[in-house]
Amino acid sequence: MFRNCVSITLVISFIALGASGVLMTILNSFTFQLQMHPVHKIFGIIMALAGCFHIYLNFNPIKRYLKNKKVLVFGVILSIFLIFLVAIGLNKPMDPTGIEKIERLMSQLESKQ
Repeated sequence: MFRNCVSITLVISFIALGASGVLMTILNSFTFQLQMHPVHKIFGIIMALAGCFHIYLNFNPIKRYLKNKKVLVFGVILSIFLIFLVAIGLNKPMDPTGIEKIERLMSQLESKQ
């Protein structure tokens, strides 16, 4: 039962994250991004938790997958790509005053709801 719930949670959160992320990218509307951000953030946390449980429940099969050298190399390349993108994102210059304005605006919008 727990395994089934973890799988369904992972699938639903994947759909929610994927759909909200794709729509935020395609529509490229700041208003839509502000509207979808809570959904994207909450389901990101849910997906991360479900992913951890999924890894725990399937640790032995994952170890078997990684014995295949091609799969291992693919995983390493994907991990390096992830680290590279995170490093770029963290080093991206940001305007502190602009961020403060956006945060104030978001607080005002959230208080109106």
